[in-house]
Amino acid sequence: MTDTPGTDTDAAVEAALDELLDLLDVQQSDDGSDTFRGKGSGIDEFGLYGGHVLAQAVVAAQRTVDDYRPMNSVHAVFLRGGDGLADVDYKVERVRDGRAFCTRRSQAFQSDRLIFELTATFHVPETGKVDIQTPLPGNVPPPTSVPTFQECIAQVGPIFGEQWSYMTRPVEFRLVHAPWAPTGPSPRGGIDYWFRAPRRLPDDPAIHETIISYMSDDCLADNVIVPYGVTWLDPSVQVASLDHAMWFHEPARADEWIYCEQRPLMAGGNRGTSEARFWQNGRLVATAVQEALARL
Repeated sequence: MTDTPGTDTDAAVEAALDELLDLLDVQQSDDGSDTFRGKGSGIDEFGLYGGHVLAQAVVAAQRTVDDYRPMNSVHAVFLRGGDGLADVDYKVERVRDGRAFCTRRSQAFQSDRLIFELTATFHVPETGKVDIQTPLPGNVPPPTSVPTFQECIAQVGPIFGEQWSYMTRPVEFRLVHAPWAPTGPSPRGGIDYWFRAPRRLPDDPAIHETIISYMSDDCLADNVIVPYGVTWLDPSVQVASLDHAMWFHEPARADEWIYCEQRPLMAGGNRGTSEARFWQNGRLVATAVQEALARL
């Protein structure tokens, strides 16, 4: 997934998307049990990206739901750092199958050590009278008017290390606010961006849920150190995701523009909590909250 700084081509981004889809296609064990294996990221600079193991665990859980139901929530805990060069084994427990909801617990292992686990719930679609929406913030610029991540990095250098800074992103990723973008952090002190897959994806909604899950960890922990003018590459900084909760409010397509607004909620005692809200076509489609270790 690497490329020359600031020179990502459409072909390179599509190739990176193909690679991501392959990575997310976890393989069920030959004995037919609810165990799966996923590939590592192939990037060893800073361990295994949290969104990688989160998304693979989601896929493993989805594949044990016999009749598709939209995923409505994920509650995850990062227990140990992962190795980007090693495969990941997933074990899924069918916690409950009800008429409206079903629940799955998905655990991730490397070298027989538990590194991550999540609980996902799936809900049969219903209709009702309750309908409340949080509107998209005003004055959000259109995605094509703001720079890509790679264009920003070309101006500031590899502030996240060579591999992570210069890898070709598998999605179009355009920054509205960030410390490393021309506009700087948002008025709320956070990071805002647009993203979408670079081409049309299959209509299977599980694929779209998975890619949005993958993106939900991107930059989220960074928000608690934004006010201090540092990144997690700084040798004096230690940042690591601790737990992650996400709710899918409405169906969304990962191949159409999604606006992500992030902000720090609080920090203290070397822990910080950040929130991300995701809009598509003016409607709030998902919300994520994450707690991270943050030592400066």
